[in-house]
Amino acid sequence: MKEVTSVKITTIVDNDVWEKGFSSTWGISFYVETFKENEKHTVLMDTSGSFETFYKNASKLGIDLTAVEAVFISHWHGDHMGALSQVLPLIKHSVPVYVPSTDSSGIREIKNANGTPVVCSEPREFLEGLMSTGEMLKGISEHSLIINVKGKGLVVLTGCSHPGIINILKRAMKVSGVDKVYAVMGGFHISGTNVGVKVGEFLKELNVEIASPCHCTGYDARKGIAKVVGEKYVKIGSGKTITIS
Repeated sequence: MKEVTSVKITTIVDNDVWEKGFSSTWGISFYVETFKENEKHTVLMDTSGSFETFYKNASKLGIDLTAVEAVFISHWHGDHMGALSQVLPLIKHSVPVYVPSTDSSGIREIKNANGTPVVCSEPREFLEGLMSTGEMLKGISEHSLIINVKGKGLVVLTGCSHPGIINILKRAMKVSGVDKVYAVMGGFHISGTNVGVKVGEFLKELNVEIASPCHCTGYDARKGIAKVVGEKYVKIGSGKTITIS
């Protein structure tokens, strides 16, 4: 897998807000910008289910949606792609929309909004240094976004982690050929302190430097992760930006 020099990840929407003035809703959306020499790529991962929340926060952040080259939808649940049909027209040009599997109504919705659906049933590096894990199944079809940052390792962004966060990280390392996970951000889909501790121990074993569970991660599970990884636990929410370089 190719590398980027740095990545800037802005949380447009989450269940929690990072600072006053932003809005929250049950859902997630990340604005991802990668840099390498004079080259820049911009990807929108998920849109949340609330266009009102997405638009308000994106506007406050000064997000330029016309710069988006690709949209990455982690899975077909409404809290991740419900606002997609309203967001796509704001991009002002047709873009590929990477999805984990075929969903007839979802595919139709993308096409009607001037997007081009691309099914990632297998791992795919769709822009330099950005890759899909490929479809992972555990009752629900989902894929996660991998970014390979030079000198750091993998940054893995998850939607809801229905296939299991540990399974996703193992898959990310396998398909990328990179054995270092530097950061993981997104919904972990776990609850309970004990489960959080177990996940935290796995992250510690991998020497993950930034652990940012959000969205569908239960608060007790977050506490369990934080208990194990300590200062490497980084809280995020609507309006938060993290740069890795």
